[in-house]
Amino acid sequence: MKRKTLKEEVAEYKDKYLRALAELENYKKRAQKEREEILGYANERLVFELLGILDDFERGLGALKGVKDKKLKEFYRGVELIHNNLVKILEQEGLKSFSGVGEPFDPRFHEAVGVKNSKKHPPNYVVVEISKGYKLKDKVIKPAKVLVNQKS
Repeated sequence: MKRKTLKEEVAEYKDKYLRALAELENYKKRAQKEREEILGYANERLVFELLGILDDFERGLGALKGVKDKKLKEFYRGVELIHNNLVKILEQEGLKSFSGVGEPFDPRFHEAVGVKNSKKHPPNYVVVEISKGYKLKDKVIKPAKVLVNQKS
């Protein structure tokens, strides 16, 4: 059996050391990336739960829009202010709304809840938005509910 020379042993240990060091660096990078991902989406459940409230605000504002009564106008402005503050806070957390009306239907972003016949749009295009879709950063957390053109 051939005995290794001192230079060969040193080279072998140096190679093992460099590999271990590279593995440690890769581990640190992976752990940092995972930590950032976890922190980035830590509030996803809370934001998702607040979307129902946001939708309720928007439906309420839609029902009150254009009222003539002075007291109802003041109430509308108050509700609108609360809605705008909620939207601002959610946007600071990375929430973005999207629609898709006039775009091709994409199941990653849209949930078809019905069909509609429209001559204005090609088949399989979104023609009506029932409710907005939302992304938290780059992740779709609620698809837009839409009506899709069945035929042209």
